[in-house]
Amino acid sequence: MQFLSQFKLNPYRIYKSSRRANKGIATFTAKPVNEYMDYSVDFSRLLETNEQIIHGSISVYGAGLVIGGVYPYGSYLTAFIDGGRASSSYYMTFTARTNTGGVFTQEMIMPVIGTSATKRIDYKYASFTQQQKPPNTRPPLNGLKINDRYLLNDSGFFMVI
Repeated sequence: MQFLSQFKLNPYRIYKSSRRANKGIATFTAKPVNEYMDYSVDFSRLLETNEQIIHGSISVYGAGLVIGGVYPYGSYLTAFIDGGRASSSYYMTFTARTNTGGVFTQEMIMPVIGTSATKRIDYKYASFTQQQKPPNTRPPLNGLKINDRYLLNDSGFFMVI
């Protein structure tokens, strides 16, 4: 367990926002699908002297990406992100509020790479008891197999199974 006050931001996952208001959408480095990682936006170029971020929120557009927590720290707004679908990109909006009433936003793209190590597979099964026996899997005696199907003769009627 690590305290947030002792946490060190990863310099490879920090985006430094631009002074230009209309710079556009930026892209984070790719996140592996099975990793829980921190991503930060540095708003220091937009902040005045003695201004710091006190509150922030992050909106994610797309299903599967989970924001574990959002933490302001000085000029940084950090999100802890989990999940996502492999080979997908997510559109995110970081919104930071400062102690002087300023509101800043930064739009980001989060690419997710890799393959999911734990794929859920629903196996179909049947439970048999002493009274309930498994079905007989041998081919029927009154049938003719054609292309993985059986043509059955049942009292003059033909049925395809």
